[in-house]
Amino acid sequence: MAGQLLTFKDLTRYPVMAQALDNQWLPGDLAAARQRAGAPPGRSPDDVAASSAELRRALVNSGTLVVNRAYFLNNEAVYANYLPDAEPSERQAFVRLLNDQALVPFLYTERDPAARFAWTYDEQVHRAWGRLLADDAEPTLVRFDWDDEANREATAEVSQFFSRQLPTLPRLHEAPLSKQLNISVKLARAMKEGILTDIAVWAVRQDLYTPITRETVYREFLTRPGTEVRHGLLREGKHIVPAKQLIDLLYNLGVPKASRITALTPPGSPPRSTLQELRDDVRPQETDPESIGLLLRDVFADALHRAVDGPNSYGSLSLADVARLRTTEEWHSYVDSLDSFVLGSFRDGRMPSPQEFRSGTADVARLHRGMLRAARKVSGGGLGFQREMKVALVLESTGIALQVTAGEEVSLLAGSLQLATAFAGALSMRLEFFDRSGSGARSGLGHSLTLPSLQLGSVKRDWAKILKAYGGRIEETGTQPPRHQADQQSPFA
Repeated sequence: MAGQLLTFKDLTRYPVMAQALDNQWLPGDLAAARQRAGAPPGRSPDDVAASSAELRRALVNSGTLVVNRAYFLNNEAVYANYLPDAEPSERQAFVRLLNDQALVPFLYTERDPAARFAWTYDEQVHRAWGRLLADDAEPTLVRFDWDDEANREATAEVSQFFSRQLPTLPRLHEAPLSKQLNISVKLARAMKEGILTDIAVWAVRQDLYTPITRETVYREFLTRPGTEVRHGLLREGKHIVPAKQLIDLLYNLGVPKASRITALTPPGSPPRSTLQELRDDVRPQETDPESIGLLLRDVFADALHRAVDGPNSYGSLSLADVARLRTTEEWHSYVDSLDSFVLGSFRDGRMPSPQEFRSGTADVARLHRGMLRAARKVSGGGLGFQREMKVALVLESTGIALQVTAGEEVSLLAGSLQLATAFAGALSMRLEFFDRSGSGARSGLGHSLTLPSLQLGSVKRDWAKILKAYGGRIEETGTQPPRHQADQQSPFA
């Protein structure tokens, strides 16, 4: 029934967790549809399709995709692949991904992947999952610790993280909040003074010894009165969907932060930087400077993934296509470059040198481009990659502005990010998404990271500089400079 029993430190092939596999996740437009009076309870075909596309995207962009075991049973985008009526080739690919440690179930407190949950779920799905484990699949399983007492301590920390962070939400700065949530500054301010303050006041009044669950927050503030959380129906109001997005983002950071693996946010939803974790007045004072380096790594990794991989890139690939892609030399080279740069260059709290930053980002972009070509070749559907994005990288420093607009490839960092290290002074960097056919900003990466010096070899040694440089640096940076102006001012033109 089970293969290896691992802890998170045993996962060595670029492990990630994907927010979009949370059974409550919805992109903004589909979440808004759940506010309509006539919306039926439960997930719509569009909801499932969006999550299914993100399952494929996460499998392409990771070596090991860690998935909460609950989602194997309550997320149709996952369990549809192993039900008896699933397409045989898709079911076979799903089993292969489980057995090859591409998909790894995360067990929270349970020890048996077939154990029953206390909450309600589809009995047919549970029987199919049990048969899969008994007859076909021997997945690797991961827990915080296989010693139950040590595991209880770790899971308690995850629960307390969510409880502790809820009261900080009203302190988020409204300008970056409005941009990351794609709402007006006026609505962002109203959220801060309204629902986010209400949640914070309510949270501090709860029992100090009982962790606050997300389901309780949903029932109190988001779920339509008279319905159950599992129905997925939301209250009216412009503030409800962005508040839900914030709550979901916060909730899904608990396990990745505790396990120290990368959390991936889906394009079309707020990026990790929306929580403004790098601000001094939001971030708790750290006693371990390496945790600052880990935080920087995680924010950067989320931004990097959103930059090189635009929305819907892999939505029409079958699981069989994904399994074939993961056998190609191009895919292995791409994931190796992510592992080497994101996990290697930031290892043990250190910062990448300018040379590492330059070569690492260039390698990721170049190898991602090659992997996309391989994905096209293995795709049996012929419908993938219909929507390709272009990205503008905007660099600003002491009166100098440079905009680098990518060419025709979907991988858009090649020849661009390495320019960041050429600046001698403070550097503001941001990425803007555009539809190829349009001119408006698409989504997501409206934040900036200020890189005052990449000559920092160790956060342990230079952590005071890091704190000073990065505190409060996720912020609204204004509009991008016109191309001709950027070219005239740039020393690289």
